[in-house]
Amino acid sequence: MDIDEPIKEQGSTFSLDILALTNEARNTYGLRHQDYSRYRQYCAKRVHRLRESVNFVHNKGSKFSQAKEVTEADLNDVRFLHIVLFDVERAWSYAMELKRESRSSGDTRKKHHLIKKLKKSAKLGEKLENLCSREAGKVDTRTVLEAQAYSALMSGYLLFEKQSWQAALDKFAAARTIYEKLSAAGTAHQETLCQSAIDDIDPNIRYCAYVLRLGADNVSDVDALVKMTIGKNKGVGLDLLEAEVESVLAQTRQEKAASLTSITWRGHTVPLRNADLAICILKAQDATTNLENASDADVEEATKMEMFDSLLEAYGDAERFAKNAVKEDMEATAKVKSSKSEQISTDLNFVYNYVAYNYLSRRIQRNLMLVDSLRHKLGQEHSEGARFIGGKYQDIVKLYDNVLQSLNEIKELSSVQDNLTLSQEVDAKIWYFKAWRTLYVVSAYAVLNKDWEAISLLGRAREYNSQARSALSQVTAPNKDDVLVVTLKEVEELENIIRSYRCKARATWHLRHSGSDDSDVTKKLSELTIDEKSKSDIKEIKDEESPLIERLNQYPSNLTMINPQLINFPPEFTPIPAKPLFFDIAFNHVDFPSSLPQRAGRKQDGSGRFGGFFGSLWGAKK
Repeated sequence: MDIDEPIKEQGSTFSLDILALTNEARNTYGLRHQDYSRYRQYCAKRVHRLRESVNFVHNKGSKFSQAKEVTEADLNDVRFLHIVLFDVERAWSYAMELKRESRSSGDTRKKHHLIKKLKKSAKLGEKLENLCSREAGKVDTRTVLEAQAYSALMSGYLLFEKQSWQAALDKFAAARTIYEKLSAAGTAHQETLCQSAIDDIDPNIRYCAYVLRLGADNVSDVDALVKMTIGKNKGVGLDLLEAEVESVLAQTRQEKAASLTSITWRGHTVPLRNADLAICILKAQDATTNLENASDADVEEATKMEMFDSLLEAYGDAERFAKNAVKEDMEATAKVKSSKSEQISTDLNFVYNYVAYNYLSRRIQRNLMLVDSLRHKLGQEHSEGARFIGGKYQDIVKLYDNVLQSLNEIKELSSVQDNLTLSQEVDAKIWYFKAWRTLYVVSAYAVLNKDWEAISLLGRAREYNSQARSALSQVTAPNKDDVLVVTLKEVEELENIIRSYRCKARATWHLRHSGSDDSDVTKKLSELTIDEKSKSDIKEIKDEESPLIERLNQYPSNLTMINPQLINFPPEFTPIPAKPLFFDIAFNHVDFPSSLPQRAGRKQDGSGRFGGFFGSLWGAKK
């Protein structure tokens, strides 16, 4: 579609995408190669065509004094705004052309001509801002903000050339702030255009800050400079910017909510019928995108915490809407039931579980970020040789208590209880963070020189970590797209940390109870060897990896249904008892009787036992 053709109104207001129009025209007609003369000529021809298309030209036959000016009464077509916009572009491009020529020739008259053209562009920019103001009511809210940013940018260029550094910095900061907020309230193309405009503004802000000696430690930190400038100029109308941008975001979310008809979570898709709930979910998704972008970039911790607070606020609103929707559905179902009432209730419960799960997961993520911050501070104190304060460890323990509370709330969700894999993942996370909590309780006891309690708690931490490893081994296909993921690698790293803590705690206890005798210390150290510790660890690992038949009196915590180890196969060779072999070597040295009766122990006259018996029988017959 040709831009010069009439553009229809959107309802009762116009929509003027200033960044899209100027970016396309600049890249197409000369500025891709820094040809400002060609772009100026294009803007002049474009304004002439626009005036002819709306019949806004000088009357023929009368003396020409000056071109007709566009007023609010003439705004019955958006092309009138195009006329003012390209008038600004024409004056600005002429100024940039003169700036290049003055640098090459050193002519001071062109410098004065340059400032004159920039004054014209700034004046026309203010005129465009007034025509697009909220009081005029001719354009939508996004166009109002874009006109404000565009006018501030042109005024900033003028003040920059006049070397009014503070005023120029204020204008550039205002324009950058508007573009930064608008980048989150539009399409992907509009976001790219806003980011490109921000990239063009940043060098001017850095130079102004350098001249004014602002942020001498880090002039490249544009975000800090803009925050400082905006904070000083809240009374100039910049305090109303947040409300205006929020209205644009709300309008954009309402437009997107019409297209958000379903939610997909962990392989399940359900329809989304509540418009207010859809808007809250879109707000939470936008906050999530901003947080992920901030995580990829080098953003300060305070800024991330503000983003986390905005994200949790958005998910909190969505959770309240979802809970109210479920409650209203229960009340309506209790009165009247239909064939689809059960399916509607199931879908609403699924949406509530989706929102609650993400809300609690993001809350856990925020607490873990606070834990990392406190851990970093403790590490700095340790490197400086300072004594650890038990209260700081207690703060970390309190944060882990909040994490475990959130995980227990997640475990009570109906979608988690119905999904075996998800339930196992949550159990693994609970055991894993219990181990971390116990580890910091151990650190707090170690500060108080309670080594024996620390050693006992380290054994409990190891049990928790073993339970986490056992639960993770039963998860067949973990969801890697989850907000909070615990892997087997992290569990193994925690196991190594616990092992090192145990060695350190036992060594500390032995040294503290060894006395002042050096020989006693040497004896204690000889008793506490790493080899002994390693042997015990190997024994425990072997006990866990031994087959089931050898530990029938123990509960099989690490037994899985995939290739379970019931017996050792092939079996190991073991010694067994055998029948002994006797070699009678004394037989050759024994002198036996020569006759058989003598060997049998009978006499030769037959008066033996058998002879006497048979003899008596023979005598009785006679």
